[in-house]
Amino acid sequence: MIQRGRGVRCAGGGTTPPQAPGSALGRDGDRGAVLVVVLLVMMVLLSLGMVSMWLTTGNMRIASSMNMRAQTLYCAEAGIDRARAHLNTAPVGAISPFLNALLPGSGNALDDIPSAVDAAGKPNGVGAILVEPTGTLSNIAFPPASFGRTTGTAAAPQASQMGSYTVWIRNDLTDIRDGNYTLDTNSAVVIRSQCVAPDGRTTAAIEVTFVPPITPPTINMISECLDSGKNVDDANTNTVHCSRGS
Repeated sequence: MIQRGRGVRCAGGGTTPPQAPGSALGRDGDRGAVLVVVLLVMMVLLSLGMVSMWLTTGNMRIASSMNMRAQTLYCAEAGIDRARAHLNTAPVGAISPFLNALLPGSGNALDDIPSAVDAAGKPNGVGAILVEPTGTLSNIAFPPASFGRTTGTAAAPQASQMGSYTVWIRNDLTDIRDGNYTLDTNSAVVIRSQCVAPDGRTTAAIEVTFVPPITPPTINMISECLDSGKNVDDANTNTVHCSRGS
């Protein structure tokens, strides 16, 4: 039997036409649920995109920081090499007098000549600024202009300089513990080179103990690295300690 749908009587006496099952008015609730689902999916996708951008930016910053630390270490090594070259100009058989002229310093504002040892037996100063014939090795830009290093391109940018290094010289630990702060007795000294990167924060410091040659007739001062690590007081500073092997 066919049944007719019932209309709704209005206040004016008319009736609204009957609504068939599945009509537009019946689907309003479904459309609302679909809208909520679409919004949730869009929010999830947006969150994933933001996380991906954050991870990419973080990786780029880490790579940049590691590159800057490596370049700063190369810069500090350049200071060590320059000090070695100067020490190797010492007259054969007169190394101590040569070193005694360097240990007291030249009155530079950055001189930090040890005058005692601390409770751990370490010197309380890093030394005097090293002076060579061309001048004091303080705040020396590296690499020099003669290297031809440029700022690179837009696709591959790079700084024209790796940093600026400063070099100190002080007596070795044996002499210092004997109270000989500026008087050499064994032809051995400690050279410290510290480089500051262009960002002004990242630094690298290397300390090397130079000793006379063990086997003649070689006259060059020699050194050997024993250990390396970070300074405990500065997370942005890498320190490499070197000394003569036993």
